[in-house]
Amino acid sequence: MTSLIMSNHLGQGKIMTTPGGNTILASFENYLNAAPLPSRVRAGASENTIRGYVHDVGGFLTWWEQTEGEPLTIASLRIDPFSLNKKLIQDYIGYLERTVENATVLRKVASLRAFTRFLQAAKAIDHEPVNGLRLPGKVEPEPRGLSDKQRSRFEAAFQQPWLLGLITKRKRSKGVEENVIADAKNRLVRDRAIVFLMIYAGPRVDETHNLNLGDIELKEKSGTLHIRKGKGFRERYTSIPLPARRALQKWLELREELGINSNKDQPLFVRLRGKPGERLSIRAMQDMTAEAGQRAGIEEPVTPHVLRHTCAFMLRQAGVDIETRAKMLGHSVKTASKYGAPGEGEIEKAASLLDHAEAA
Repeated sequence: MTSLIMSNHLGQGKIMTTPGGNTILASFENYLNAAPLPSRVRAGASENTIRGYVHDVGGFLTWWEQTEGEPLTIASLRIDPFSLNKKLIQDYIGYLERTVENATVLRKVASLRAFTRFLQAAKAIDHEPVNGLRLPGKVEPEPRGLSDKQRSRFEAAFQQPWLLGLITKRKRSKGVEENVIADAKNRLVRDRAIVFLMIYAGPRVDETHNLNLGDIELKEKSGTLHIRKGKGFRERYTSIPLPARRALQKWLELREELGINSNKDQPLFVRLRGKPGERLSIRAMQDMTAEAGQRAGIEEPVTPHVLRHTCAFMLRQAGVDIETRAKMLGHSVKTASKYGAPGEGEIEKAASLLDHAEAA
């Protein structure tokens, strides 16, 4: 019998298996990779979405086994399909409401909807156990980006290499201090290019992770970013503002200096230690961004998505119309409209454009 280790929403590991060595969770993941999700029939689903659905259903399966005393399997559902029913799922929702926020509950229910589609496709059930559920109200918080003051502090964190804790007495005694400093300087160039691209051009972290060298074009007065597989597998082109172009150019020059493969199909952002040249992971980008926020003295956690929100706010404050902002960031117009109402200063600036428009 094989096993699959998964985590529930509390982060506790649990081993779930089914007879014959097949895991229901692994089968669910295979289904998601092979077929569009119910919520994204037209546009497909990103790898992050699939990972999220699998993680959420893993938590449900853990709860199921703790509640029912035995694991949920395709075989058991074929014998008794109505063991998965609306009342049981409503009980699970009640359990979630006591432990997580409403937005998380709604996300997990969306994952269960995908899971029931999988069970129907596997001919384990024919009914709809997730219809008519009582769900918590959805609160739409306004997307949060860095203020101008916070952004200034955050960008300043990339002016000097991060050396604290890197040079130990042992390393000094071995005469490797210069290598440690050089390594820190190289990572600073790479990391600055990553965060400046996110702040000024607004790609998502997975989009940034997936970029190859051939996906950027830098010129003296312009630059182009090609997102080949954005959210919902949508492709888009967007421009790269000057601050990001400068940071990227320095990174490309450093790559060449270090002799890193420069073929167009090679990853844009790569590891510099351990396995040099390997694509830098999403987790590494997230950790680096969080550490920069801490070094900048920003109390709220800074994530790549916060940097993306920052880009959206700057575009709005610069007077870019909502349709253009949506296209640049790969948003729908509805999503782009969530980035707050114009402030008093923005309204005054807009009104001043008509100061000399008198026609008679």
